[in-house]
Amino acid sequence: MRAATVKDADALAAFNADVLRAQDAQAPQASMGEWTRDLVEGAHPTTRADDAIIVENTRTGAIVSAMFLLSQTWSYGGVRIPVGQPELIGTLAEYRGRGLVRAELDVAHAKSAERGDLMQMIAGIPWFYRQFGYELSVARGGGGRLFPGELAAFPPADALRVRAAREDDVTFLASLDAEAAARHAVYVPRDAAQWRYDLTGHRDGSATRPVVAVIEDDAARPVGMLLHPATLWGANTLGIVMLEAVPGVSWRRVVVAALHHVRAQGEALAARDGKTFGGASLWMLRRDHPIYQVLRVRYDEADTWYAVYTRVPDVAAFLRAVTPALERRLAQSPLAGHNGTFRLSFYREGVRLVLEGGRVKTVEPWRPATTTVGIEMGQGTTDPGRAHAMFPDLTFHQLLFGLRSVDELGAWYPDCVVRNAETRALLNALFPRRPSFVWPVL
Repeated sequence: MRAATVKDADALAAFNADVLRAQDAQAPQASMGEWTRDLVEGAHPTTRADDAIIVENTRTGAIVSAMFLLSQTWSYGGVRIPVGQPELIGTLAEYRGRGLVRAELDVAHAKSAERGDLMQMIAGIPWFYRQFGYELSVARGGGGRLFPGELAAFPPADALRVRAAREDDVTFLASLDAEAAARHAVYVPRDAAQWRYDLTGHRDGSATRPVVAVIEDDAARPVGMLLHPATLWGANTLGIVMLEAVPGVSWRRVVVAALHHVRAQGEALAARDGKTFGGASLWMLRRDHPIYQVLRVRYDEADTWYAVYTRVPDVAAFLRAVTPALERRLAQSPLAGHNGTFRLSFYREGVRLVLEGGRVKTVEPWRPATTTVGIEMGQGTTDPGRAHAMFPDLTFHQLLFGLRSVDELGAWYPDCVVRNAETRALLNALFPRRPSFVWPVL
């Protein structure tokens, strides 16, 4: 196992294209190779060749397993936090089941910790990453679809037009991105440099190369933005990944203009590839997006949501880092100015929080006592060795990142226990169920 170098670009690109194919595909996925080159050859704002970990056959020099560690910055309730993202993880079929990914992740996690990352995230396949301390905890996708006939029925775009974004738009895009971040519990904010990478840094054919467009009025003032992939998705749809409007501008007008653009782009891509355009996919725009407030969208059984994996190796350290967000939430809740000590258990370990006057005075690791008297029945207690709330396995991540409320977790997991109304109110205040949107800088 070793770090990659720029000299590995060709071999690593070919490896990822071959191993990371679309489901049931008979041929390599060339776009994954081009994305690999984006990362290895230095275009990405935070990633270089030596951020890739390679396991090779020492007899032949062939790559048999590999992954990258990307550096990201997330916003948690408005607080910026450093995040490590293992990505492009793959192993040749004949080498699977030997613990290679586990060994690579051990190195990636150690490197991420050295960088000061408070957590890691993976947008990955079902179940697999649970083996390595990850939990599916940030919702992704689940929006509906607009069929070609529905797109054709929309009225004209009402003096708005859509054009390709330019490098001189990056400041506008960053400001609109900041507006979007405010709606979400968890978000991946993009500054001007990161928008510039999205506009100019990807190779043609890269799996992550987006099409970014600006929506402007008849005076050429920008009033919105749209981001979609450069290729069609499943069912020959064109997916809308991001859609935002300037405050004070009608979302309906912006949405209609965007959908006219998506229809034209989708039809052109379908014609180029000899396909029939299947409509606009809103899957990435979850049902809490403003688009659903201004138009009616149908759903079918294929429109199920998924989630992003998270790993938080030190929950107490994470909570200390996001204390400003927790205090703002508390100040806006019925427990504003609250005092108290609260012990949260993850059964083998936990955290202790001390509140004074609505401020978080202490967040520290805490371990449930093994010397408590009597069996655990989840009833009220004054024993300081017992927790006020208990979360099995990694289910606390779902509360921490706003995926589920305390009541929802209790309905899913009988051993998710909250002892009293005060603790329940505190957890609802600190960790409200709120929408999130995670689109990393790839």
